[in-house]
Amino acid sequence: MHINNIKWNMLINLKKNDNLKKDEIIIELQYSNENKSIQHFINYINDYELSYKDKVIVLDDDYNLLEIEFKDIIIFYSDKKYNYCKVKDKNYKIKSKLYELETINIDFIRISKNCIINMKHVEKFDISETGKIVVKLDDFTEQVVSRRKTKELMKYLEERRI
Repeated sequence: MHINNIKWNMLINLKKNDNLKKDEIIIELQYSNENKSIQHFINYINDYELSYKDKVIVLDDDYNLLEIEFKDIIIFYSDKKYNYCKVKDKNYKIKSKLYELETINIDFIRISKNCIINMKHVEKFDISETGKIVVKLDDFTEQVVSRRKTKELMKYLEERRI
C-alpha cells in the first residue's frame, strides 16, 4: 500500500464477528516502533470513518420530511438570503446556516462565502485565464473558488492526497 509515497508491506487479516453491531468495525494495528509514518495511516482510517458517520441530512420539502444521504448532495449554497441543498434532480430550501453545514462531513468544503461543495461530485478543477479556480461538478455545473478560499482548498486537497 502507498500513502504519500510511503510504501508499506501490509498483511490484512479479516475476521467476521457476529457479536458486533451492524455498523461497528474493530480495527487493530500492529506495527514496529521504527515506523514513524503510522500516524498518517491512522488519520486516514479516522477520516474514512468520519466520512460515513451520520450520513443523512433531514430536510423539509413542502411539509414532508426527507432524508437525503450526504453522497447525493452536490452543493449547499446561498441565494437571496436563503440556503439550499442541491441534489441531482432538485434544490431544497434548508434552514441550516452554511457555517453549520461545512463541518458535517469531511467530503464537504467551503469554496466561497455562499457555496460548499461535496468533493465526491467534483469532476475536475480548471484554472481560468485570470487565475481563478473553477470547479466542474458531475451535474455539469461550475462553481468558482473565491480567492480567500483558494489556500484552504489547496490544503484540503494536499491532506487527502493518496
